[in-house]
Amino acid sequence: MSRSLKKGPYVDFKLAKKIAGLSLDDRTIIKTWARASTISPEMVGRTIAVHNGKVHVPVLVTENMVGHKLGEFSPTRKFRKHGGKAKA
Repeated sequence: MSRSLKKGPYVDFKLAKKIAGLSLDDRTIIKTWARASTISPEMVGRTIAVHNGKVHVPVLVTENMVGHKLGEFSPTRKFRKHGGKAKA
């Protein structure tokens, strides 16, 4: 279920404050644990390191990502491979 239009998209307050404090040409990587935050247009062009439970995964935000959640671009599980006999 989506969030109410009356409330607007959820963006973590601390994350929004850090992004607002950077200049336009600043390429500093911002670390965050706020995987539930929605990507806003102010984040486009920034590199945000999103925590996946173990490490911070750097995510370069593009225009196509606006409206999605930060956690979608930082997978929490590592796919090894499906079972079966190994090819010899």
